[in-house]
Amino acid sequence: IHTQIPKDYYRLPFCKPSGGPKMASENLGEFLTGNKIQSSAYSINMLTESFCEKVCQVELSRVEAAKLRLHIKYGYHNNWIIDNLPSAAVGLNTATGEKQKHYAGGFPIGFISSDTKKPFIFNHVNIIIDYHQADPEVESYRVVGFAVEPMSVKHRFQGGYEWDGEASEGFTKPLDTCKKNTHMERSMIEVNMMVEPDAKILYTYDVIWKYSEVAWSSRWDIYLSEDHLVPAQVHWYSITNSILVVLFLS
Repeated sequence: IHTQIPKDYYRLPFCKPSGGPKMASENLGEFLTGNKIQSSAYSINMLTESFCEKVCQVELSRVEAAKLRLHIKYGYHNNWIIDNLPSAAVGLNTATGEKQKHYAGGFPIGFISSDTKKPFIFNHVNIIIDYHQADPEVESYRVVGFAVEPMSVKHRFQGGYEWDGEASEGFTKPLDTCKKNTHMERSMIEVNMMVEPDAKILYTYDVIWKYSEVAWSSRWDIYLSEDHLVPAQVHWYSITNSILVVLFLS
């Protein structure tokens, strides 16, 4: 972590919802910590899979490219929520090369290449949502898990089409960098999206629904244990430490 200073999501060149972002009501804890919840341009419907949906295209000015590069360098993360669940981040384990989830701190906005030291933006996300059906006889579902797998993809339209980011036909034009009815995988990426002046960043997303046996009342348990990476004793040590501090100060 390079900095503890939070920044407004829409201060960076990300896609804004139609009509601008709307503020959600805050509870006391969010107000005291300085957190605020805003609407996004991403559209998700229950049990509806999405494949490489286009959100918007942003052409970076020199100032925007410099600002985005700086925030990537400082290791800034996006903190998204669905149904009050913060997003876990799906990344690769450097030792095994396998996918691994982290349940704290959101997901990074980009990365710095270890070879060239160039900045790259995560402009595609796989939004993975776990759902649970308490009664098979009732068509009612609840969100019990939420994770985001960020990827960097330099998108390319089929037939050499150039989009200005405004024309409505751009949203329906197929992409060479996406396969029809196939969720994006890291192995499908040919070129990453580099951050530089005049670069046209096309933001896209997939939505993946997975059934889970986790009940709605237990959906927060995995955040406390970090998917069993954090032993239960750690929480007891923290509670005991807090009690001792209160006793000594009273």
